[in-house]
Amino acid sequence: MKTLLKRSMLVLPLMMSLSLANPAESASGVVMDFGAVDTLVVLDKTDAIAALPMKNLPKYLGNIDTANMKDGGGMKDPNVELYAEIKPGFIVISPRLGGRVEELSKYAPVLNFTANADDYYASVQKNIVELGKLIDAEDQANKALKELDQKLTEIQKEIAQSDKRALVMMHNAGNTFAASESGRGQFVHEFMGVKKADNDPQERQAIDAEYLNKVQPDVLYIVDRSSAIGQDPLDVAVFTKEVVSNAKTKDGKEINVVYLDPTLWYLSGNGLMSMEIQAKEVLEGLK
Repeated sequence: MKTLLKRSMLVLPLMMSLSLANPAESASGVVMDFGAVDTLVVLDKTDAIAALPMKNLPKYLGNIDTANMKDGGGMKDPNVELYAEIKPGFIVISPRLGGRVEELSKYAPVLNFTANADDYYASVQKNIVELGKLIDAEDQANKALKELDQKLTEIQKEIAQSDKRALVMMHNAGNTFAASESGRGQFVHEFMGVKKADNDPQERQAIDAEYLNKVQPDVLYIVDRSSAIGQDPLDVAVFTKEVVSNAKTKDGKEINVVYLDPTLWYLSGNGLMSMEIQAKEVLEGLK
């Protein structure tokens, strides 16, 4: 999932460009945000994707038909030469390209799919509706949002009934550290409502047996950045044996280790499909 950054969802004067765009003329564009991609899948509008980051495609989007799509470049390294060639009707970006809006706007109006941490779900909804407008599917987007809202509300109600406390952990290049205050952690705790094991975490607190015995989480959610970007993944079995098994919950039980889908949680999020899958993964970890 992308971080819940405090950036504007629609940037520069491009909001006007987007709102004035004729959907019939801009029905196909470059989509560099996987939350936007999975939203188009749910809306049955993948024909609106002219290009996307092929090499970074998350596993949960593995069934998407990319035969008529081009490689839009890396998530941080867009193929602007391609954009100049295909002349897309729009470009949808993730936070990773937030600093290149002015450059990318030379090729097409830009929709920044970044969510706002201060008003998370409202900003997610707005982004999805704006994307729907671009492809002449605003009504479908609003309908799909209502369905998603119902599903998320039911999951949140189930989570609220659980007394289990959790810790969100990030793995990167052999290092493991607490990430409950990250965007992914905020999704788990602030949005989904999972209770925190540590209410006053230090930034990038190392995860070891001593710390786990101190905060005593019932659940340890793992986001594996290394695996998501194609590097050596965390050996969960070894980590569990050498670290987690040497700590217990407040009730003296084993800590439940939940290895979240790395490509979903690190590379995507904030879409109609990704949010539902993430919410279900969070709930499943509490059972």
